[in-house]
Amino acid sequence: MNGKKKKALLRAAVILCVAAAAAAALFVVGKWEKMETPVDAADTSDDDRPEFYYAGAWYTQNTELETLLIAGIDKYSDQLAETLELGKELDANINTQQSDFLMLLILDKAQNTCTVLPLNRDTMTQINALGMAGESIGSFTGQLALAHTYGSGGIDSGYNTVQAVSDLLYGAQINHFITVTMDAVAVLNDLVGGVTVLVEDDFSNITDQLPQGQEVHLTGSLALTYVRSRRSVADQTNINRMARQKTYLEALYEQLKAQPAKTFSAKALLELSPYLVSDCSAAALSELYQEILDSKLTVLDAPEGESVRGEKFMEFYPDEQKLQRLVIDLLFIPAEASAG
Repeated sequence: MNGKKKKALLRAAVILCVAAAAAAALFVVGKWEKMETPVDAADTSDDDRPEFYYAGAWYTQNTELETLLIAGIDKYSDQLAETLELGKELDANINTQQSDFLMLLILDKAQNTCTVLPLNRDTMTQINALGMAGESIGSFTGQLALAHTYGSGGIDSGYNTVQAVSDLLYGAQINHFITVTMDAVAVLNDLVGGVTVLVEDDFSNITDQLPQGQEVHLTGSLALTYVRSRRSVADQTNINRMARQKTYLEALYEQLKAQPAKTFSAKALLELSPYLVSDCSAAALSELYQEILDSKLTVLDAPEGESVRGEKFMEFYPDEQKLQRLVIDLLFIPAEASAG
């Protein structure tokens, strides 16, 4: 076998893994970039893992878990002008894309479970601004979606999003990330033969192909319309859209599990490989692929909170007490238990 064929087979294995991760996080497409994992996104030892004080007790992160952040990337022209202006003021490195969709996968190998925590893109949190050389030049409070905007749109934007999510989740370390473009939802959807969903929202202002109250087999761009539409649908909030995305994710996951591995990997190689950005090695993705498909998948509801309209855009403020309890339940264990 020549070098080119070997390289193609390796990339096929990688893409197959990525597709499985997408089943647990809704969409996986994007260009492939591999870099060394930085200290703040790497596995932590028992000595330096985060600690969290809650309700009179100390908790420490459970290092037996493996975490993967997946973000779907899109462009938002209405917010772009304001973001560009802020970038000029800070002399920051910014691009034209934002995270439209974010989910944290929490893999518990001992329990053979994969828990998916959706995160609201409108969540107001601390965002790190990156200078032209990729260095931190300060921070500001903004939508979580903007973390990807500060950076080149490549690996640095991915790490910046990881940092923002880590800060939101009280310092919890995130092992790996994948960012993917939202316009590839249709590609992934059709690779698995389409996805059937019950349409619960009224899409009549957008399309007559998604009749409310009926089951629809999503194909092509209709899948993207279903998961991305927000304006003119229901209450137009991201919370409503995230509930719809959860429904789609669960159906997509079942479709992916039904795919014959060898033939699906070949299709994925041809259709999905140009669009992925990740810090994972091929070996790590291959291992994650099998573990995710073999695990019991649970998709949680997004953290509770309040959506309000800011001066120009929607802002989501999580319920801090409930978020703290959720983070402890998912990612932390009592400090004394870890010491023992």
